Amino acid sequence: MPCLPCLPNSPFPIPKIMIHLNVKLLSFYGISLAFVAVLFKTVTAYGETNLKAPPAIAGSYRFDAKSLPQCLKSDALVLTIQQSGVYLSGNLRSGSSEGDRQTTAEEKPSLVGKWENQGLSLSGAVPNLAGCSESTAIAQNNYVKLRGIVEKDTLTGKISLTDRAAATDFTAQRESAAKPQKKEQH
Repeated sequence: MPCLPCLPNSPFPIPKIMIHLNVKLLSFYGISLAFVAVLFKTVTAYGETNLKAPPAIAGSYRFDAKSLPQCLKSDALVLTIQQSGVYLSGNLRSGSSEGDRQTTAEEKPSLVGKWENQGLSLSGAVPNLAGCSESTAIAQNNYVKLRGIVEKDTLTGKISLTDRAAATDFTAQRESAAKPQKKEQH
């Protein structure tokens, strides 16, 4: 089978298109591929050493009543945190029943914030914190600022319940999540 577009008098049939792939072009492609491979390795090494995901801190935290501001000392206060990367949202509720926690998890979060510098910060208007409204004309909303650090299952930090209130130290323990029981099918 003769090769029509081949070089004449060649011991091997070399197509004419191979003539256009000269050494300069092949070196350019080789150098380009090597550069991309080195760049990929460099970026990967940087990402693995310097870029770390924030720890998972989502869950419910029950406040120690002794460490709360005076108006909340009698309440069982629970902070529910939801996390998406470094962005946080949550609800702060007084109440201790399972139904209250279920309702809190389903509501639109009233606190928003971020995880930064190994700590969290949340702020927002919290509705219906019993005992902390200065008057009923405020529509039962308290502005809360919360900053803290999570170490294992303990959240420690400062909380203030109004813009002008001094921050109070607090400690809260993470509650273990209740696992739903599977129903056996017979």
